[in-house]
Amino acid sequence: MGSIDKRVLKDGKTLRYDARIHRRRDGGTLSKSFKSKAAAQEWINEVETKIDGNISVSRKAETATFPDAAKQYLAEARPKNKEGKITYEERKCISQICEDFTGDLAISKITSSKIQAWIDAFLKRPIPLQKLGVNGKPHPYYKRNISQKTGKLRLYSEGTVRRHYFIFRKVLRWYAAKNDFELDSNLFTLLDIPRAWAGARERRLTVDELAKLEDAADKGYENKEAWKLLINFAIFTCCRAQEMIKAEWKHINTNGRAFNIPPENVKTSTFRQVPLSKKSMEIIKSLEKFKKEGEPRIFHMFKNVQTVSKGFRRICVRAKIDDLRFHDLRHTGIANLFEFTELSDIEIQLITGHTNAATLKRYAQLRPSYLASKMDEVEDKRSKRTTEFA
Repeated sequence: MGSIDKRVLKDGKTLRYDARIHRRRDGGTLSKSFKSKAAAQEWINEVETKIDGNISVSRKAETATFPDAAKQYLAEARPKNKEGKITYEERKCISQICEDFTGDLAISKITSSKIQAWIDAFLKRPIPLQKLGVNGKPHPYYKRNISQKTGKLRLYSEGTVRRHYFIFRKVLRWYAAKNDFELDSNLFTLLDIPRAWAGARERRLTVDELAKLEDAADKGYENKEAWKLLINFAIFTCCRAQEMIKAEWKHINTNGRAFNIPPENVKTSTFRQVPLSKKSMEIIKSLEKFKKEGEPRIFHMFKNVQTVSKGFRRICVRAKIDDLRFHDLRHTGIANLFEFTELSDIEIQLITGHTNAATLKRYAQLRPSYLASKMDEVEDKRSKRTTEFA
């Protein structure tokens, strides 16, 4: 049963309407203040409708906002990674989402349609203007917000929006479980979620560009040789940046020539064993001189993935190479496996760690001559068999 009490604040002028609902199940009470009696009555009607429909109603859900949920999540959540900490990238995403869900929008007021509207608006949002240097000119190490190809404002990619959505969902679900209430069962259903692999990059590193990168690394201020070893190791092993930066010497099996990557270091949280070619083994041997007592990591000279990303950007600017990201080195390595080896698709998938073979299909176009030669072998065998039984 709901009730509304009118009260006057200390200034003697401002009116507030306190709405209260006494729940029949647990004897608890829900309450909320409004500026108008009509708004208070509307809230009572909405909550009582939920209660009558056996939908869980919580004071937390009625009063807390997404920024409130995010604050508790960042303070108390313990992800299942090696460090047990929330990553820098996830914190950055949560900060952006909090800006989008500011105001007094309670969690109980967040509906599926509002989430869809947020996704749709996010996809049409231009990327913020790049940072400026001390002289007021565009900083060379940061991306422009205008596409060099089209001349138009660059929008957030589907992959970026998708990542923000799943973090948004994770935080809300964690907060609901932590505070013992249920979200609307239809909150995350029937949503048009952006595709995971939309606009996949096709950028590959050329032989000439590799030479330029190595030359640019030599002209840097620190970690000159380490940068060259890291770049080449990324290409030969097809590993992700975090898999290499978090790699420890105990993960290298020199006798078995294998790089054993533990689940906590892998994006898909699955163990992976990467075979080490002769050149990969040479890189490992060269890295031994950088060993540091008490430091288990192989590439300890790089603090984290963000350090690698920013440092690589500087090297590319110095080398005068456009539109190249560190992750493109992994793409280059995978493309090389398809184009220059006779490994099967399944064998390549085991090396790269892709959980879905469909994600490797875009590389298949790189080996038409190899596939044609395999077809020739089949035809030759068929012709030989026909001749034998003639």
